[in-house]
Amino acid sequence: MCRKEDRMHIARILAREGHRQKDIAAQLGVSDRMVRKYLKEDFGARARKKRRSILEPFHRLIDETIEENPYTNLVLLYERLRRQRYDGGMTILRDYARGVREQVITKAVLRFETEPGRQAQVDWKECGSWLIDGRMQKLYAFVMLLGYSRRPFVLFTTNMRLSTVLLAHLAAFAWFGAVPREILYDNMRTAWLNQGGSWIVNPGLLSLASACGFTPLRCKVRRPQTKGKVERFIGYLAHNFLPRVEKRAGTTLEELNGEVADWLKSVDAQQIGGIRNTRAERFAEEKPYMNTWAPEAAPDVREMVGLVVSREGKLTHQTNQYSVPAEYIGQMVTLKINTLNYRSQVFTQENLLLREFTLSTKGAREVNIREEDTESLIERWKAERRPTVKKAPHEVLDPQILDELIATSVETRNPACYDQLVGAAS
Repeated sequence: MCRKEDRMHIARILAREGHRQKDIAAQLGVSDRMVRKYLKEDFGARARKKRRSILEPFHRLIDETIEENPYTNLVLLYERLRRQRYDGGMTILRDYARGVREQVITKAVLRFETEPGRQAQVDWKECGSWLIDGRMQKLYAFVMLLGYSRRPFVLFTTNMRLSTVLLAHLAAFAWFGAVPREILYDNMRTAWLNQGGSWIVNPGLLSLASACGFTPLRCKVRRPQTKGKVERFIGYLAHNFLPRVEKRAGTTLEELNGEVADWLKSVDAQQIGGIRNTRAERFAEEKPYMNTWAPEAAPDVREMVGLVVSREGKLTHQTNQYSVPAEYIGQMVTLKINTLNYRSQVFTQENLLLREFTLSTKGAREVNIREEDTESLIERWKAERRPTVKKAPHEVLDPQILDELIATSVETRNPACYDQLVGAAS
């Protein structure tokens, strides 16, 4: 693809986003007249005559190499071609590689510059160690950004586990009130798994996608343009929001997420550079094209842990103990953990809710005992040790019952039958 065709595609993308022809011309470095030509449907349709090149037998190898990495080292690629009997120069390779590189990057831009409602991009921001909830913890920011409106969602967490990623998706859908048709990820393990060289969607994410109605997509490595929107916003988050709240004493995760939600509302009210619309205005256009958000259809994506109730009526998780009713001693129960706020519930095998509590810090060795559970444990202990009452030795059966037993167990005969027996014996 020649450079003119590249500019044509970029001009059409910018025009679709609402840019004026004058702004497009300035951005591309061409005249307004040329932009009008780019925007005509039949522009560039004429076939161009190809010229043979000494590099042509190696085009496929070059294309595949740059397709895998657009910023591959051309000196190393040149040495590789020389080993395969290429006897041309470096200049022709650079010229051809430049065109291929631009084509690859432009294709990526075209693919991920999407129409309203089609796509969102997801990524993480690692924020380092913060004093959160009274102790130093690693802080992370989950970011989902809609491709058309650029409307963002941010949720701070203290981990990046699978259940946290899935819960953050549900929080984002609730924030937008809708679900994008596609969501783009990099190679994060909570989204994609590499099995024998083939990439498959993480089963947990695939289940959520099926229930909520979106398609997971994976961007190729070393392609900044494919996920550039969310990455640019993460940079803005790092330089605009985080300095406002960094190193603040006594911050809780709940407070931090409340503050970033207020900040996001102010971001939505700002105009997008070069588009002359705010994110809120663009989102109003985009939302009707998104899939419906139905909270009742969302699966339970909390982390689930199977535990056995101990002889003391306790559950042990990450060195901490929690009491349950004594009647469930020895039984298997399920601990369901919300890994965003660590609020948890305990369910029986019959799916009966036993207890609700917030998990203690991992390794704290805390014991959380409820008074009613202690009372039920004492009552069970007393019942198991109560002596068995035995029948007194002098106790006799009721005379009527005794007569009935004798009547059913002894056969009554006429005395004449004994005379017959004596005669037979003699």
